[in-house]
Amino acid sequence: MNHQHYGICPNPHCPNHNPNVAGKTVWYRPHGWYACPSDPTKPIRRYRCQTCGRTFSETYFTRSWHLQRKDIDDVELLFEWCRGTNMSHLAKKFRCSAKAIENRLSRIQQMAEEKDVVFEKSQ
Repeated sequence: MNHQHYGICPNPHCPNHNPNVAGKTVWYRPHGWYACPSDPTKPIRRYRCQTCGRTFSETYFTRSWHLQRKDIDDVELLFEWCRGTNMSHLAKKFRCSAKAIENRLSRIQQMAEEKDVVFEKSQ
């Protein structure tokens, strides 16, 4: 498995949450594995911050972390949203709540501001 570099500690109270501090050293160490809930045969790597002790997984910094609806195509959602489709119509189209659409768009916006958004091509 390739070694991934994680930019900042997920704990906002940790000094390593600051990119200027975290970027100077490797602030985390491997901390075991867990089984992916949607695919128990796929192991997910866990890490621990050496400063505050906060644990996180390799999926924590991805767009899909903690999303209940992984079947919503973000590219299609963004396309429809950019066309001016309102939240209630988007919610009906994707069979979810307007709040779920709002949360998804907010997450994409935050990652875009951090210049950390990557879209994978669907198969």
